[in-house]
Amino acid sequence: MSNNTVEPHKSSFGMDANVAVLIAYLGGVIISFIPGLRYIAWAVPLVVFFMESQSQFIKFHAMQSFTLNLGGMILGLIVSWVIGGIVTAMLFRSPGASLGIAGFLTALTTIISIIITIFAIIAVSKGWKYQEYKIPFIGNLAMKIAAMFGMKA
Repeated sequence: MSNNTVEPHKSSFGMDANVAVLIAYLGGVIISFIPGLRYIAWAVPLVVFFMESQSQFIKFHAMQSFTLNLGGMILGLIVSWVIGGIVTAMLFRSPGASLGIAGFLTALTTIISIIITIFAIIAVSKGWKYQEYKIPFIGNLAMKIAAMFGMKA
């Protein structure tokens, strides 16, 4: 899949393909900002991926959104664990330092969330115009994962 434009078409479940792409990206991003649900934001694009049986365009964008959300969740969990470990370990030794490091890592998590949101918005705007778009690093990984589930390259 390259940065080409595909013909407007319908999904196998009757929705315009660009609307299905919009749901795959924005559904995951919006849910990722809801506390308690953020760790299952990857499920929205995964549902779209498995519901679609014909459009390679929709399947690719849904898998790319899944990969983006899953990667964001994993990074968020790692940073949260590191924050928890640092704060717990340093709380009694140097409370100021532990709070500073925790604040830095919290800011890092926020920056990661913003970057994911920006890439999702770019992908949505391209998908809305029926353009194929690979997010750097994520796009190729999404293609490989989608191929494992039978998507054609």
